[in-house]
Amino acid sequence: MKKFDQASLHQVFGRIWPAHNDAFSELLVRLRRQFGGDLDRMLVLAIIGSRTLSRGRIDDMCYDRFMHEERTDEPAPINLQSISDYSGIPRETVRRKLHDLERLGWITRRDRGYLVATAKAAEDLEPATQATMHYLLTVINAWREAISDQEPGS
Repeated sequence: MKKFDQASLHQVFGRIWPAHNDAFSELLVRLRRQFGGDLDRMLVLAIIGSRTLSRGRIDDMCYDRFMHEERTDEPAPINLQSISDYSGIPRETVRRKLHDLERLGWITRRDRGYLVATAKAAEDLEPATQATMHYLLTVINAWREAISDQEPGS
């Protein structure tokens, strides 16, 4: 099997793009619904989640642990200003989204003021997680099919 890299993506772009675009559009529609039409709120939570469950911190975590285990380790630091700087969302808008997320119980502040996504967020947003997994599987399978069609003897 060929290596999945930029060059191979360029080669099979016409096979991957439609699968990605259709699945991504479906994902965004589902996320928009799940977040009551507020994609900025979704983005703020996603940024906090990326610090709460960053690469290297959850490598051995299965889906069941992700969904049902409270996070007790110290997250990578993230605060209102860093979310605003990173996302380009105005600081006051981020402040309102953080208030909404805290009210929903989807984030909490740790001792040092670091923001952390909660197990309640994982539970409440399971349909969004399922939609994301569907998107990922659609793209991965389209890529694998396109790449395997390029292999000699296919």
